[in-house]
Amino acid sequence: MKCRHCWTVSQDGASLAYWDEGSGPVIILTNGYANSTLYWEPVRRRLRERFRVIRWDLRGHGVSGAVRDHSTMTVEGCADDMRRVMDAAGVDRAVLAGFSFGSQIVLEAWRHFPERVAGLAPVLGPYERPFDTLLHPRIGPLIFELYRRLPAVVWGYGLKFGALTPILKPIHVLARQLGIVGAEVTLEEMKPFYTHLAELDLTSWYLMGLAAQRHSARDILGEIEVPTLVVAGGRDRFSPGRLGREMAEMIPDSQLVWLKRATHTGLFDARDQIADAMEDFLSRIYEIGEDRDSPDGRVDQRDRADAE
Repeated sequence: MKCRHCWTVSQDGASLAYWDEGSGPVIILTNGYANSTLYWEPVRRRLRERFRVIRWDLRGHGVSGAVRDHSTMTVEGCADDMRRVMDAAGVDRAVLAGFSFGSQIVLEAWRHFPERVAGLAPVLGPYERPFDTLLHPRIGPLIFELYRRLPAVVWGYGLKFGALTPILKPIHVLARQLGIVGAEVTLEEMKPFYTHLAELDLTSWYLMGLAAQRHSARDILGEIEVPTLVVAGGRDRFSPGRLGREMAEMIPDSQLVWLKRATHTGLFDARDQIADAMEDFLSRIYEIGEDRDSPDGRVDQRDRADAE
């Protein structure tokens, strides 16, 4: 299947890379913090068979350019980058899906240009201050305090060291033992992510972490008026599943996909469940196919996920 690699420009002049494939109704896939489009690979391969799928790299991540104006590296600025990708791709309105930090970005998009949002899908992500719940409520804030105090270059040394080939295997084993990576996720699947960490633009990465911790979408959750699918993992150590439950409770008429065994790498270890849920969600929004699950075509994802 043909996939176009395209470019546009951020408000500060940095290049933004995006990929456009498939045909039909549109879904925009937004990455998480320190991620390239890698995490979306298993799901986007499914979605592109029935939908037009656009994925893009955040500034300083993947192959997009580094931030030029530091004041624009905010969650609002990232949402504006996504809007610019939509403009460049000729997309007026789309379903916006965000993984991890990308969840904050798509929620911020609803705040600033709701007329362009056909639906929202926050996947394994928070709606505010991600460091507050990272690993443990007592540990995350301490990590952020250290993150805030140390210069980006220091963290850069750690990221580059962690990407060295000889230690990738023990790092991966440790990550699985700690529940950071799913037990079924292979080193082969995660290796591009580990090596990508060493290629991040450190300034962009550092400023993005600060911006994520300053941000909250709590005030707009109750005002969301488009179909919303929230995906939460019961074993997620980065964005605990309870955040997904809270988000789903605050967003009117939202649906919750509860994956009790999914970690933060759920896009790999629960790929089929997430892809199924997103396909059903998109089909209902765009009124594709037959109503298979209930008289009105709606699926109770809570029941389906818990049954699994």
